[in-house]
Amino acid sequence: MLFPTFSFFVFFVFVFLLNWWLKRFSWKTHIWWRVFLLSVSYLFYATWDVRFLVSLFLVTVVNYFGAFYLTKAVNVVVAKRRLVLILSLDILTLAFFKYFNFFRENVSLFLANIGLPPDFLLLHVVLPVGLSFYILRAISYSFDVYRKKIPPEKSFLDLAVYISFFPYLLSGPILRADEFLGQLKQGGAKIIDNLWENLFLILSGLFKKIVVSSYLTMNIVDSVFAVPQNHSQLAVVLAVYAYALAIYCDFSGYTDLAIGIAGLMGFKSPANFNQPYLAIDFQDFWRRWHITLSNFLRDYVYIPLGGNRKGNLRTYVNLLITMFVSGLWHGTGLQFIIWGLFHGLGLAFSRFKNQVTGKTFFRVEKVLSWFVTLNAICFLWIFFRAENMEQAFAVIKQIFNWHSLPEPINVFAGVLIFAGFIILAIGPIFKKAFLAVQEKLPLALQVLSVAVIVILIIRLGPDIVPPFIYFNF
Repeated sequence: MLFPTFSFFVFFVFVFLLNWWLKRFSWKTHIWWRVFLLSVSYLFYATWDVRFLVSLFLVTVVNYFGAFYLTKAVNVVVAKRRLVLILSLDILTLAFFKYFNFFRENVSLFLANIGLPPDFLLLHVVLPVGLSFYILRAISYSFDVYRKKIPPEKSFLDLAVYISFFPYLLSGPILRADEFLGQLKQGGAKIIDNLWENLFLILSGLFKKIVVSSYLTMNIVDSVFAVPQNHSQLAVVLAVYAYALAIYCDFSGYTDLAIGIAGLMGFKSPANFNQPYLAIDFQDFWRRWHITLSNFLRDYVYIPLGGNRKGNLRTYVNLLITMFVSGLWHGTGLQFIIWGLFHGLGLAFSRFKNQVTGKTFFRVEKVLSWFVTLNAICFLWIFFRAENMEQAFAVIKQIFNWHSLPEPINVFAGVLIFAGFIILAIGPIFKKAFLAVQEKLPLALQVLSVAVIVILIIRLGPDIVPPFIYFNF
């Protein structure tokens, strides 16, 4: 059940109405409201595959009882061992579903190469959609209990809602327990705060996903990356920039929808993107891109490794390890590890440069730094998009193939790429203008304007909207 579909629209209308009715009906304990939230979240997840509910429920059980197991430790050493055990169960769950097929395929290939039967473990594991994201929420919860930042949650129902809440379930944002559980226990907002801001986020998410990301993915990115050697140098370069724009619009589009939907249900969410392609270095980029994941990596990987407290060399090593973990989290294959390590090198270089020169930029230097950073990030997206290292190198080789044969270029795609980057740079202006106009319109015209925008988005989009890119992770 994808967000930008009619089936989800029907589902959410039902959920929205009952959400606000149940809040009033059970205003003292909100117990039926919370039961309802868990039920619809599990129903939403079951529409993908009812078997996925098993892993979701088991992760909740392990971390619920694990938190109490942590607090009963007699000393810090025992608590740390118990934390390692709980986190190991979470990570092993993720590793099994995410990397088993990769392991099986490589072992089978090795056996075939040495003349042995290649049928190794005929079991084929299906990756539960959203597993990576709710595992991270579970890890952050157990880690925060261990640090005594929060007490263990006594209500299994509340923890289950936190881990499975359907707007965030499949691709984030990655809320912390202290950000969500407090709102849940208070019954969320009593009225819909910032109605038009939430509606703008939903419309923005639909436009990014349906119009920009889907068009670029289906009309240039997929075909060029499939056989880059069959395309001209210019077409391949355009496809690289197209993918950079597509993955941003796809992922930030999902985030906009998730935050807007949660907002309409009375929940406040942290920002997850902040114009990342305006970043002036890699440090700035990771403060703007997938902010909740960046904060997770900082708080639960980088800082426990020692952060920047053990000298410059150790700091650079910690950055590399952290981004290696990020690459490994995103997917199997050497290409994701390369992507992560190069981002780690970019972070290390940015830190080194800022320490040597300071963070003050002259205007020309700032523009140059932005230009270099943007192109470096777009180039690294090649490894992220490629299905394997061979495909990544084929794309890179064609970029530098100065003798490639010319081919007709999709002019609309080129214009959309250029306009897309411009629109992203001035996005807040559109939001401010939309809110200003809506405040001045009567209710009937407000409803009509939203309906017209939705119809235009649907008309501009393809007949079949591909799944969100981050569902693969």
